[in-house]
Amino acid sequence: MVVFTCNHCGETLHKPSVAKHYQFQCKNYKSITCVDCFKDFLDEEYVAHTKCITEDERYAAKGAYQNGIVKKGEVKQESWLEMIKSISESEKNLRPSLKNLLNTISSYSNVPRKKVKFMNFIKSSSGGRVNINDIEEVWSLIEKYKEKNTLDKQKIADKNGNKPNDEIQSKVDNRENSNVTKKRKTPDIEKNSLKDNQEHLQKKKKKRKDEENIHNVEEINAVNVNIQDITCKNFNMKQEILEILNLKKDISLKKLQKKVLKAYVNSVGEIECQEKIVKKFNKKLSKITNIKIEDDRISLII
Repeated sequence: MVVFTCNHCGETLHKPSVAKHYQFQCKNYKSITCVDCFKDFLDEEYVAHTKCITEDERYAAKGAYQNGIVKKGEVKQESWLEMIKSISESEKNLRPSLKNLLNTISSYSNVPRKKVKFMNFIKSSSGGRVNINDIEEVWSLIEKYKEKNTLDKQKIADKNGNKPNDEIQSKVDNRENSNVTKKRKTPDIEKNSLKDNQEHLQKKKKKRKDEENIHNVEEINAVNVNIQDITCKNFNMKQEILEILNLKKDISLKKLQKKVLKAYVNSVGEIECQEKIVKKFNKKLSKITNIKIEDDRISLII
């Protein structure tokens, strides 16, 4: 799910919560920044921002993620959205309220596939203006179509998996004939058997060696995680904020946040959770007493 930061108050917002935030909190200053790509969005521009790069894609080596590769989770989500759209198109006798709700859901790209999360998502994205009974009824309709699709897929799988009786009987006959016509092992067969045993032993040795290598890699990764934790603790975010304010005297909240995050990346090497670091930045900023925040600009009180 796309996550934003309000450029006025600094609050972290999931996409469905932005409209509610504009309505009740920052009514006169509608500007947010995506925490993944740092792109700014004014007023309703954020609606079209349905997908962004992941943490792994942003900090991975160049060329590690090839264009055109579709992830397994994306395939499932696209299939889920296609099913919801097909319900809206095929059900002609729905009440207007249900029809409108289905059309609204179809416009989102991050609709949850579990009931509880689905219910909360619709309530949050609609600002509580949708009847709970309508949401329940739409979910029941989606569940019905989901079961139907599952049954259809199962029928196709069963059809492709069944084999003609003649073919099965032929395999049984061949197996019986093979058991009846067994012969005593020849020296050549014994030689082949010895060779097979040697290959089996070599494979077991290789497997044991591979398991030891995996164990060593896991230990190295654990050490790297501990080193990273120590580095994170050594980075003094409050001191970095004050140093920037000492140099700039007066700076916008957005620029200050970007400079601190850049310094954090340079110090740690990578960011494991962008949202977590932004929250830490806002928390540290709120505890500094000798600064003044006015009209989205921050200055140091001397």
